[in-house]
Amino acid sequence: MGFYEATLSTLEAELAAVAQVFEGLSAEEWRLPTKLVPVDPTLPRWTVFELAGHFDISIGLTRMLIEGRGDGRPARDRTSFFINPRSETGPVVYEYAYTMVQGKTPEQMPAILAETFAKTIEECRSVAADTVGPGYFAPMRIDEFAASRIVEAVVHGLDLTQALGRDPVASAEGIATTAAILEDLLSRRTVGQRPPDLADDLAWGLAASGRADHQDNRLPLIG
Repeated sequence: MGFYEATLSTLEAELAAVAQVFEGLSAEEWRLPTKLVPVDPTLPRWTVFELAGHFDISIGLTRMLIEGRGDGRPARDRTSFFINPRSETGPVVYEYAYTMVQGKTPEQMPAILAETFAKTIEECRSVAADTVGPGYFAPMRIDEFAASRIVEAVVHGLDLTQALGRDPVASAEGIATTAAILEDLLSRRTVGQRPPDLADDLAWGLAASGRADHQDNRLPLIG
């Protein structure tokens, strides 16, 4: 199995696990708030419903890259995708989720997500790993962008299961990929290595993404 196919297989597994959780939610569970604090802490937190909207957008960006592919040169990779000021991007991302679910019901979202997830993987497999297209902030190769979507799937999958009070559903491969990207992000944004008490990849991913508190003032790396 090639590196790109391995990336897609991991992403496919993560998305399947997330989709399965969304499929079985009760009306009450759709209304549960996530623990993700907006940039403006006075705003309400996303519920599981808005989180589903964000999943549709963040994974659907992959299809937009493929649709807009061309002869451009990549300007970001799987790690530098996450190097951006949250104070600027956070409010936009926050509002997009509300826009996406406007006019929809929770009952519709599992089918919407299933279609987005399936088409994303299908279209990724239809193009070469070095395909370049718009990666939201800057042009990216599809293999690098797909790897960044593993981080999105794992981290927001944690948001989902934390809101529901359930154990994580991320795979060992997904957690390891996410941990490696976040460790690379740490080395690019600051100095040193991850704290020794975060040797476990899941614990590291939780702290580095702000889904668990840690005393290291370099964390969290992403929001």
